[in-house]
Amino acid sequence: MGRDPGRWRLPTRLLNICLAALCRGGSLDAAESVLVDAIRLGLPPDVVTYNTLLAAHCRAAGLEAGFAVVGRMREAGVDPDAVTYNSLIAGAARRGLPVHALDLFDEMLRSGIAPDSWSYNALMHCLFRSGHPEDAYRVFADMTEKGIAPCSTTYNTLLDGLFRAGYAMNAYSMFRYLQRSGLPVGIVTYNTMINGLCRSGKVGYARMVLRELGMTEHVPNVVTYTAVMKCCFRYGRFEQGLDTFLSLLDKGYISDVFPYCTVISALVKQGRMEEANTYCNLMVKNGSRLDSVCYNTLIHLRCQEGKLDDAFELVTMMEEGGLESDEYTFAILVNGLCKMGHIEAAEKQLCYMEMRGMQSNVVAYNSVVDALCKSKEVDAAIRLLQCMKLKDDFTYTTLVHGLCRVGRYHMASKFLRICLHEGNSVLASAKRAVISGLRSSGFKNDVRKLRIALNMAKLLRP
Repeated sequence: MGRDPGRWRLPTRLLNICLAALCRGGSLDAAESVLVDAIRLGLPPDVVTYNTLLAAHCRAAGLEAGFAVVGRMREAGVDPDAVTYNSLIAGAARRGLPVHALDLFDEMLRSGIAPDSWSYNALMHCLFRSGHPEDAYRVFADMTEKGIAPCSTTYNTLLDGLFRAGYAMNAYSMFRYLQRSGLPVGIVTYNTMINGLCRSGKVGYARMVLRELGMTEHVPNVVTYTAVMKCCFRYGRFEQGLDTFLSLLDKGYISDVFPYCTVISALVKQGRMEEANTYCNLMVKNGSRLDSVCYNTLIHLRCQEGKLDDAFELVTMMEEGGLESDEYTFAILVNGLCKMGHIEAAEKQLCYMEMRGMQSNVVAYNSVVDALCKSKEVDAAIRLLQCMKLKDDFTYTTLVHGLCRVGRYHMASKFLRICLHEGNSVLASAKRAVISGLRSSGFKNDVRKLRIALNMAKLLRP
């Protein structure tokens, strides 16, 4: 007897709802187990089932994991559809792979699958984010030629992409066109405009759009105010930024810690520690749940004040709360210890950091190299540099200056040449110090070698 298709439609739909819930919660293994059990019981998965898993695998593990799900689809006799390709193109966008995204779009067309607005949106997003605004705009033109109606996401993608490509006024002109044409302009569009104009330094235009938003039926949200607040802080309008933050508080818009972290960081940079502490206490009092970014901000604040015991206590609280200290946390702690003269304790933190697999934390290593050089322990600084997996311009500049400070110009010249050979550079002041020191010490041959190396580095620099 044949199966009645209607008999299986509802269970498959329930299977898909269950898988979607598990995938949203990050329980991919559980979702896969449920699928295996469903197939064992004779419940056939459909294209929605596989698309749900494909999107989740792409987000969790990348494009290759998504292709693996496509292979399983085909083995099960389920053909990919537009949603399948949209998820793959979105996966390529997340990884910054524009060539892969274009190949997938072409494969979609060759397979006879008609792209929808989301296909074009995902492809434009990928091209904009990968630094190909002209190609992204051509995709938009192709979309309109094919008669596919753009949606609000399409226009928001275009606006954001134009800002990222440095075409702020083009984005502003498009925004005005949307308004004149009666096309969809919602709160997301306004936020995109305000944030993009702020990032581009067009503060006056951003304030104009913000005022216009206040005259519409759309209600400004935390994203709107946070964008304005960050803009004020970036361009030195600290009191305006604080006023914006207080407006957030008064209107009850603050639902997370990000606005708090923004204002606290700005105050710390200004050296206004007492005010920063006040907002820290207010944040905790209001019951905001601290995340790793917030903890790092607070740890930085305590280190700036020289309260290292409080900083380490915050690290303990952070880890007891289920959050792991990251590379930024260690960089803050190591830098704080070095500034207070506790170099040995800073080196112990480096060891602990290496045990956690963070040997690439160049900022933390640079802090210790700098502290050792300032203490005239240049041999220890050299040993540490030789253990570093990654080095940057600051690493070599610090060491070269440190060696010059103790009169070891020959060694400074050697590390400067190594630095240039590795494709790094040092500050002009360090170069001058080495050349001057070599001359005064009579190392004429070393001066000649160094000048050759400097000239070669100029020629090879892209």
